[in-house]
Amino acid sequence: MRVIAVANQKGGCGKTTTAINLASALSSLRPKVLLVDLDPQSHASYGLGVSSQDIEQSIYNALTDTPERRRTINDIVIKISDNLHLAPSNILLSTLEQELKDKDDAVSKLHLVLSQTVGAYNYIIIDSPPSLGFLTFNALRASDEVIVPIELGALSLMGVSRLFGMLELIKVKINHAPRVKALATLYDRRTKFSDIMLDEVRRFFKDDLYKTPIRVNVALKKAVYNRIPVEKFDGKSPGAEDYRSLALEVAKDESAFYNYAEADFTVNAPQAKEVYIVGEFNGWRMDDNSRLSRREDGRWMKRFSLMPGRYRYKFVVDGQWLLDSNNSNKEVNPFGSFDSILKIGEKET
Repeated sequence: MRVIAVANQKGGCGKTTTAINLASALSSLRPKVLLVDLDPQSHASYGLGVSSQDIEQSIYNALTDTPERRRTINDIVIKISDNLHLAPSNILLSTLEQELKDKDDAVSKLHLVLSQTVGAYNYIIIDSPPSLGFLTFNALRASDEVIVPIELGALSLMGVSRLFGMLELIKVKINHAPRVKALATLYDRRTKFSDIMLDEVRRFFKDDLYKTPIRVNVALKKAVYNRIPVEKFDGKSPGAEDYRSLALEVAKDESAFYNYAEADFTVNAPQAKEVYIVGEFNGWRMDDNSRLSRREDGRWMKRFSLMPGRYRYKFVVDGQWLLDSNNSNKEVNPFGSFDSILKIGEKET
């Protein structure tokens, strides 16, 4: 699962347009994409036909610690199409910083919530608010990658240094360093000025710039007005072509950016009625994403694509928590019992 934040505090750079249309284009390439609208203005939700007045729950409910308002991420997700889901926004998001100001894990709330979806989505795209505040910090903390839309205007690079400053703060404070790539937007190939600015952005970002520039295209504006992705509004438009090309670049980056490994989990329990796997890679949750599938021979199986790391986990067989009998690696947990230990990309010691 790749988590990608689209972030730039500068308005008018195509941030939300990119979040919507990249998520839509990726959903046509891979099985599942979740778009998280983290902007209290709810523009990404609106662009996908979802109004805050029409919903009872939003990403706010997944992030709040207020018991009567708290919901799981699965409770608030809306199906846009078979492969594209939305975690909608609400104006209440603007109150979240005040709610969580005394919590130690406040800046990691989104990261913790999204960890509950491991195995459910191939991509999670986060539309960040146009500011460098608490919500954007959460988006960057939760992300593996950051796409920075750069509008090819006279002030195109203004404010980018402040975004990099926040990323450096995250690295120093919590040892998290998402990869950053820029995306040139509002490119008008009819003007020499756009080419001059594109060259300037290339010099600044070098190899960390997507090759696909997003051209100025009225179909992108009309698609937002009609509250659908551009590929559904006009699949032959330059806007649709550009975001399909960007999606292919993002997908191609996967092998270069990450060294995912397939982890297969198996339990021999022919009499069991239901089997789950819970661990640090899925937030220790029992839901549809952690349920194993039963084979004809009585074995239950589940596959996850996981990044290199070290994970604690257990099986839950008809309500009974069990170690993995196929894995001899185990450690004592804080409750005095044992957890199985999975090591991906780590040498045995």
